[in-house]
Amino acid sequence: MASISNYMSSPVITVDILDSVEQAVSLMEENCIGGLPVLEDGKLCGMITSRDARRSHMNRIIADAMSKNPVFVYTNTSLWDAINLMEEKQVERLPVFESGKLVGIVTKKSLLAEAGKHEDTLTGLKKAPYLRYMAENILSQGKELTVIFFDINGFGKINKKYGHVRGDICLKIIGRLLLERTENGVYFPGRYAGDEFMVITAEDTERSKEWAIKIVNEVAVLTKEFGVPINIVAGVARGGSDGTCIGSYFAIAVDNLINKASLASTISKEEGIQVTCIKGELK
Repeated sequence: MASISNYMSSPVITVDILDSVEQAVSLMEENCIGGLPVLEDGKLCGMITSRDARRSHMNRIIADAMSKNPVFVYTNTSLWDAINLMEEKQVERLPVFESGKLVGIVTKKSLLAEAGKHEDTLTGLKKAPYLRYMAENILSQGKELTVIFFDINGFGKINKKYGHVRGDICLKIIGRLLLERTENGVYFPGRYAGDEFMVITAEDTERSKEWAIKIVNEVAVLTKEFGVPINIVAGVARGGSDGTCIGSYFAIAVDNLINKASLASTISKEEGIQVTCIKGELK
């Protein structure tokens, strides 16, 4: 899982609660930053931003201008959890702690830029790291997780017959279809690699299978209309936990389910069927 320890700025420039607003402004201008953690006796007690400073007199102390009860995260907080927290709390930066110590700071701008790297530019779908995050999140809530793995039959031959440009358009068609069929946030689609797509959901096996069959059928229709008929197959694997396990367990469990779903899609290919479902064991 992508943690914000990889994206934080360190060491952190801070100010004391009794410093003047003018001192904070000078530090922000000198270092080209928009906000500073505020310390009192070495402990985080607030944040002061350039906006806070503009609303206060330069001679006032920071205690009069800062925002209290600062929101913070830990070094092992995931990239997407941090972004979601910023959206929820309407903040632009987050102090980062490890073992009770302030060790870094991250900005919303930098995290959004990093998150953008996890989006497939061809299809507009999320890449595998985000899907893993969503999958681990479902398991951590004590829910069962279903992984749907889509694969294209003979995509190499499609590229040779119709050309890579038209092959890429077919990948875009599949990506657009998956994005449109998310069923109000129940299914989380992504491009796993190459001509393989993956969907994460908490829906049960039967509903997931029905949904996957609809996707398989729609892909066949849309690509035929485009003039490059493509057939895809799917594998479905499902498993769960009690939500009390540690993070490393969830990561291993997700890998196991992805592998099971991938193998199930291979069975679909070999047996000439649309979708194969297998029960995944979270070991």
